[in-house]
Amino acid sequence: MKNTRILISGAGIAGLTLAYWLKQYGFTPTLIEKHPFLRKGGYKVDVRGTAIEVAKHMGIHQSLIDANVNIERSQFVTSNFKIFHFDGDMLGYCCEGDIEINRWDLSQIIAEAVGEVEIIYDDSITKLDEKIHFEKGESRKFDLVIGADGINSTVRKLAFGTDAQFVREVGVHFCIFPIPNIFKLERSEILYFDKGKFVAAYAVNGHSLAAFAFKPGKDRISRENLKGLFEEQFKNLGWEIPRLVTAMKESGDCYFDRLAQVRMPTWSNGRVALVGDAAYAAAGIGTSLAMVGAYVLAREIAQANGDYMTAFARYEKSIRKFIEKGQDMSASHYQLWKGDSSWLIKCQLYLMKVLPDKFIRFLTKRGRQRMKKTANAYTLESLE
Repeated sequence: MKNTRILISGAGIAGLTLAYWLKQYGFTPTLIEKHPFLRKGGYKVDVRGTAIEVAKHMGIHQSLIDANVNIERSQFVTSNFKIFHFDGDMLGYCCEGDIEINRWDLSQIIAEAVGEVEIIYDDSITKLDEKIHFEKGESRKFDLVIGADGINSTVRKLAFGTDAQFVREVGVHFCIFPIPNIFKLERSEILYFDKGKFVAAYAVNGHSLAAFAFKPGKDRISRENLKGLFEEQFKNLGWEIPRLVTAMKESGDCYFDRLAQVRMPTWSNGRVALVGDAAYAAAGIGTSLAMVGAYVLAREIAQANGDYMTAFARYEKSIRKFIEKGQDMSASHYQLWKGDSSWLIKCQLYLMKVLPDKFIRFLTKRGRQRMKKTANAYTLESLE
């Protein structure tokens, strides 16, 4: 084999999964992570379809089942605060065999499966040339560099260009934070959506989390005083939302991010390639795309004996259609955030208010069917 020393930027789900498989195939992966430790926080995520097969091949499937959030009941709160009850998960469109899991639990399980591997914490890449330059550490030589560093990928900026070329903003910003279990939930979630404001909470195994999401309009929001921004957006809403605002303000563990997609004509440039959200972010199915993408990328590098030009080309050819199907499906779920300018959106918002029970059951059933088909649209091939 050649090109065995591989630097992976980002110790998230995509980066850790890639490190696992590269190590299995005899390569020497090194991870670099900008945070000082394995990142915590985030909401529950879904491992679906082909990604379940990846988990089985990694020997972590039972661990995922043991950590399964397994939402059994959902509640939907209307704009006039009437509550409707539903069986199962309503937000994630979970199907039989899917696993819902807290993001930090999934990362920890994969990290334990990876075992001993070099991880450079609290540092980031600043320049790519004959050597890889870091913000804090000394420059080093690596054969290949893989960007697995999320929507705001540094590697993508350095090797491919500005975010404006590839990032499609949905315009929705969200905040996730722990709360006391004020809704008395257990393996259940409660959701509220009205006038472009979304509120959710769930509880399982002693953990209770809430999320705020809103679309601020055309103006870009400042990263300064994000708590104050979210407080301003949600403070005048009724129901239990004032209590949630207070919990957010008092929390020292808020997780802020935004909804966006990354669409690129190619995921590689010379000795650099991208995987996961850095290459093809897609809410709702992004975790599964990341796990499958990392598996396929490692497999192709191994099959090509480290010949990166061959490997990267096969990686893209193998899963691009699968990735694009996932992204197209994900984008369709953003429609209600686009305002009420079209007759279809107006109709959907109207039905959500006058027939919330029937309409949401219809949306949930349709969403599950489409999600299942999309998540299983790629057949996993083993390395022979």
